[in-house]
Amino acid sequence: MKLPASTKKPSPVRAVALLGLLTALCTVLRIVKVPIPNVQPVTDILMVVTLLLGMRWGLSLTVSTLVVSNLVLGFGLWTLPQIAAYMVCLLVLQMVVLVLPMVRRVLWLQMGLAGLLGYLYGFVVSLGMAIIGSLNGLGFWAYYISGLLFDTYHALGNLVFYPIVLLVLQQGLQRFNHG
Repeated sequence: MKLPASTKKPSPVRAVALLGLLTALCTVLRIVKVPIPNVQPVTDILMVVTLLLGMRWGLSLTVSTLVVSNLVLGFGLWTLPQIAAYMVCLLVLQMVVLVLPMVRRVLWLQMGLAGLLGYLYGFVVSLGMAIIGSLNGLGFWAYYISGLLFDTYHALGNLVFYPIVLLVLQQGLQRFNHG
């Protein structure tokens, strides 16, 4: 499945409306709990939005989603590492696409990258929490390893949700660009 980059720039009003809708979607999906922790398609949505609309959209959606969803879930020391983790994930995504442009055309590469981003997100959040909590090297590794099962859930959830998220967002964004 090829991911074409959007060429048409929406009006400012349509852009704000789209960002608001995507933020609401991500916020609801972060808040609604499924029986398996860390299984939610937010990482996939951020990845697809970044691939289709660009880095500025991905970063804007990241910050708005985490700020709005944490109004419900609660702000804490973890908020900044969460934002940083998603930003690092999107930067890695951009670098991979620059080095391997074929990622835009090959669904299984996109899915693999989505899975890896689940682990990268957990690593960066753990690193941020270790820095904030002034953990030494061993404390960081203990914190990271204790969350590895949840990172695995995140990665597997990304693999499962990615094709669905891609299909829905491609269709929705195509309508948005032509509406």
